[in-house]
Amino acid sequence: MFSEWLVEAYYLRTFLQLSHVPHFTTLQKFTERISGTLLQKIISSFIILTKIGQLFVGIDSSGFKATHASQYYAERVKLRRKYIKLSLAADVLQQIICIIKIRRAPTRHDSIDFRPLITKISELVPLSVVTADKAYDSEKNHVLVRDGLHALSVIPARYEHVPIRKTHGRYRKQMKRGYSKLLYSQRNKNETIVSVIKRLFGEHITSRLVKTQNRELSFRRIAYNIHRLTNLIIIFHGFY
Repeated sequence: MFSEWLVEAYYLRTFLQLSHVPHFTTLQKFTERISGTLLQKIISSFIILTKIGQLFVGIDSSGFKATHASQYYAERVKLRRKYIKLSLAADVLQQIICIIKIRRAPTRHDSIDFRPLITKISELVPLSVVTADKAYDSEKNHVLVRDGLHALSVIPARYEHVPIRKTHGRYRKQMKRGYSKLLYSQRNKNETIVSVIKRLFGEHITSRLVKTQNRELSFRRIAYNIHRLTNLIIIFHGFY
């Protein structure tokens, strides 16, 4: 447990100015009471700290298991495993998470989260490139990025077997004609971010209530950004 680990973490307690280690129920109450909006602002603030002039945004989604049953037990009793879907927008060059969106089953199509993610992130820092996989293919998404935000969108069109002349949308036709594979390959770093999060903090959500599950996911995003920002600082000082 975190409270037990905190007993051994003397320097962290000193930094946090804790006169004593709080009881684990104190942390639970804090999780229930803290505002989700505040947590989102904390996540977004990391982009401001990195002082990035323009964002190279990658968008992706992944599922986290929201059940306490083991895989063996779930298969034995034919229990349907519950998942929480997390969509995130990140700066792929620095690999820092900017904005997240949480949904539950039955999950909607990935593309439905594109506009709110891009709109919120564009309010923080100007965008240069936005890349996503075919699940986010939509002419409206291209129009939002290119005409609305004056950035470059790299989102391959689905249904490759459909001829260009039968493909709807000006920008979707452009994607069919060709796009920068080098820019699109940067999207893979989103998968790296998700992989690191699951490796560091696990893919299971331990909270039982919807509200605390959302908070737990947000805390993991914050912890990841701190982890990544620390690595960037170490790399920077290593070179200079």
